[in-house]
Amino acid sequence: MSARVVSVSALLSRLKNLIAQNVILDGIWIEGEISNLTKHRSGHYYFSIKDARSEMSCVMFASYVSRLRFDVQEGMKVLVSASVNIYEQRGSLQLYVRSMRPAGIGELYLEFEQRRKLLEEQGYFDDSRKKAQPAWIGNIGIITAREGAALQDVLITLQQRWPMMKVTLYPSLVQGQNAPASLIRALKQADAKGHDALLLVRGGGSFEDLFCFNDVGLVKTIASLKTFIVAGIGHEVDTTLAELAADVRVATPTYAAQHVSRDQYEVRQRIAGMQALMTDTMQAMLRQDQRLLATYKNNPYLRDPLTWIIEKQLRLDQLDAQMQHAMARTMNEAKTREQALKNELYSHSPAHTLEKHRLALHGMQERLRQSVRVYTDSKKEQLRRQAALLNACSPLQILSRGYAIVLHDDHIVSSVEMAEVDEKVTIRMQDGLLQATITQKEKSNG
Repeated sequence: MSARVVSVSALLSRLKNLIAQNVILDGIWIEGEISNLTKHRSGHYYFSIKDARSEMSCVMFASYVSRLRFDVQEGMKVLVSASVNIYEQRGSLQLYVRSMRPAGIGELYLEFEQRRKLLEEQGYFDDSRKKAQPAWIGNIGIITAREGAALQDVLITLQQRWPMMKVTLYPSLVQGQNAPASLIRALKQADAKGHDALLLVRGGGSFEDLFCFNDVGLVKTIASLKTFIVAGIGHEVDTTLAELAADVRVATPTYAAQHVSRDQYEVRQRIAGMQALMTDTMQAMLRQDQRLLATYKNNPYLRDPLTWIIEKQLRLDQLDAQMQHAMARTMNEAKTREQALKNELYSHSPAHTLEKHRLALHGMQERLRQSVRVYTDSKKEQLRRQAALLNACSPLQILSRGYAIVLHDDHIVSSVEMAEVDEKVTIRMQDGLLQATITQKEKSNG
């Protein structure tokens, strides 16, 4: 039976795949000493990490090197987070380092990560629970060391930008074992004073110096504050759990002061611009009102109201004269027509023809009277409206007119069929009631 033959590169490729699929180092920190360190001009670091018994080759690419917060030196004890693989050209096992910490504070970093993960799962860093910045900040509280450089940075920045800011210092320890309790007391005291915002600030320092700002109780206190809080702790590369819990995190104490203050020079320019705009707007309004006032002054009715009333009276008299003329013409036409019908009636001698034409004449008379009444009522209504218009403009009073309503048993009598002779009816007038008895009824043929 013949043995299977493979090339060296094929073997190494297979071993590389096996290692990549089965050796998972995520979440593992490897401790060792830096040896044979080479910092390549490309930015990559090549070195070995060893302990008393073993040694492994390592490479850290420039993109990860740029994230380091300390200077890596030969012989330094470190913790590295890496993946493992085979470098096929030499057939060597290598660690590809993604992150590195000094070993002396490795336990602090691990504790930091554990706290961060737990608090993040509990929602203390969620944006949804963070408070919005107030529209106006004129009164702030500062939580920091009384003698620290951070306080001076904040005060100098405020003096340059917004010197009228009201500032209250709540001194606290910002380093050491007793610092978390001191910070918590100062925060609670400041939160109860009704400030517009709080600044939690500290200058730069080592990871150990800043570790008091990773206290779980401090994070929970910051999350429970009612006052808007800005945190600026350490330098730009430093990150603490207190900053993650704050409503706003900034890089430095100076940036914290800038975040809550206005630039007085920008505000002055803005006020000047608003003042100019307000002045232009008021001048435009005044010009518009002046034109409107001139229009009112030139209005003939406002200039001489009495003349306007007299014109309305003359117009009303004209309409009344036209109505009287129309009524007289209608009456004359009706009388002429009535006389013509009488003459025609007298020209027929038979009794039935006489009766027929008499009835027709009566109907025509009734229609004529109705037409005259309608026309008269129409003109009265027109006169009433004109009188009402005049009444709105002058103290003149015009008598109003109305119609009569015939009632029988509380029902309106709208036809001669609805009432009989000798029945009593009620006639409702404008100013009272009349009681009457029907003595005769005649139905028109129209």
